Amino acid sequence: MQKNAKNKNGLEPVYKPYLKGNAVSGLAAKRGLRVLGMIVLFAFLFMIVSVALSIDNFILRLVINLGMVAICCWMMFAEGSRQGENDVSFAEIALNRQNNGKPITKKDRDTCFHPLKGFFTAAVGVAPFFLIALVFALLATRQTFQLSALPSWVSAYDSQPEISQALAYYNNPDPTAVEDVLRFIVRMLLFPYINIVGTDNYDTMLLMDRLSPVLVLITPLFYALGYLRGPSLRALVHGNIRLNKRRHNRKERKAREQRVRKLETKELI
Repeated sequence: MQKNAKNKNGLEPVYKPYLKGNAVSGLAAKRGLRVLGMIVLFAFLFMIVSVALSIDNFILRLVINLGMVAICCWMMFAEGSRQGENDVSFAEIALNRQNNGKPITKKDRDTCFHPLKGFFTAAVGVAPFFLIALVFALLATRQTFQLSALPSWVSAYDSQPEISQALAYYNNPDPTAVEDVLRFIVRMLLFPYINIVGTDNYDTMLLMDRLSPVLVLITPLFYALGYLRGPSLRALVHGNIRLNKRRHNRKERKAREQRVRKLETKELI
């Protein structure tokens, strides 16, 4: 079955049938490691350019940070599109093999295209960070000003009750150590969003902390959306092949017609 939709360049996408694969498989989960690696790469990239992204002008800061997010989403989208097209290509070959009576293994099915495979791969890749963000969202509290550490010379007055009791608060252990670690990880992942609102607004920052499980899903979602383009990208490849073939046949036909005209001209002479 073929679906044709001619574009401005005369290219008609040609959709060919393919063997539908498995949405959930070990191969799809293994690909999630690449998604995870890309997320980590983006986090380190945010740290490297953090100074450049921190600008006083809100409009400029908004544009730059959203631009960073857009670049990361585009990279995920491109990776998903590439993988989706490859799987459709393999699925077409697998269907031809099946039609010829050759056996199709589970491994073959796992490699073939399935619309939900991209979502499963993206989910596996983002799962560790989603769980961290979810735990942090449940533990997050409004940040307040914290006292800094006392200088070492103050310890000489610990024996004086009137001074040591007043400074006892400084020696209390920090009860939010786990929250701080989770906050550091989550804000590395979401630095552009955090940078847009600014860390000075504690109420807005708390809202961002609560929404962090949703925000960490945005970039990996584009991998799944890109993967869905696999059939259409493969159809463009087939369409381009057919278009080039038509152009080649047209050139050959014109060349034959010219040869025929030359022969007729010679015969008339």
